[in-house]
Amino acid sequence: MFKNLMSWIEYRLPFMDKMNLHVMQYPAPKNFNFWYFFGSLAMLVLVNQIVTGIWLTMNYEPSAEGAFASVEYIMRDVDYGWLLRYMHSTGASAFFVVVYLHMLRGMMYGSYQKPRELLWIFGMLIFLVLMAEAFMGYLLPWGQMSFWGAQVYYWYLRYYPLYR
Repeated sequence: MFKNLMSWIEYRLPFMDKMNLHVMQYPAPKNFNFWYFFGSLAMLVLVNQIVTGIWLTMNYEPSAEGAFASVEYIMRDVDYGWLLRYMHSTGASAFFVVVYLHMLRGMMYGSYQKPRELLWIFGMLIFLVLMAEAFMGYLLPWGQMSFWGAQVYYWYLRYYPLYR
């Protein structure tokens, strides 16, 4: 009876057929291994960063006077705010670890070589934007670590300018 019901549903809504075609029996090369996992894992961690970042933004006050107080408010008074903040801060570190492993895989397998060098260049540009965004996110709490992190960057640019 259950089999008849499932075949009736499958005839009208071919979900399992599409699932078999695109997920379960998808033709994949034989040389797939552990290293190819990091691209999709980077996307998963990026989605985590975006969702937790949007959720944290709902209670953040972007001013010099209220930034640190709003971070304390998120940690103490917002329901599960501490969890969101720790997921976001830990996710940032995890994101860089995963991206570095993804880049290592690209270097190990020569993904930077012809004919895919343009894809590698776009990836490096995305990586530079990612580093700049991470630095800006590091400054958002407006606390002591943010101040000294900005001071290090300021002195680095003062003595080693980007242009000479």
